[in-house]
Amino acid sequence: MDDATVAAIAGRLVHGETVEVWRENWGIVCAWLAAATQWRTTTGFEERRWRVVWIGLDYAGARAGIDAMGIAVTPELWTGLLVMEAEARAALNGVKG
Repeated sequence: MDDATVAAIAGRLVHGETVEVWRENWGIVCAWLAAATQWRTTTGFEERRWRVVWIGLDYAGARAGIDAMGIAVTPELWTGLLVMEAEARAALNGVKG
């Protein structure tokens, strides 16, 4: 799976959109869904208000969730997960791409 495909899926999932997933991408999407609750966050002050800043996944927690779902973690899968994390972080933090 190429990074652009993974990035497109991540961005659409963050915004609650329905996405079609090709068979070869399904494992990465399943791993993402197993790990997607494992975010590290902090707060930041911007434009006179506090907001959540999304830092990234807690990798130990993400790995535990993926393992619990019985998904084999390969280098390709982990790379896909990191691409999805980067795109989701940008979307959640309101970064325009």
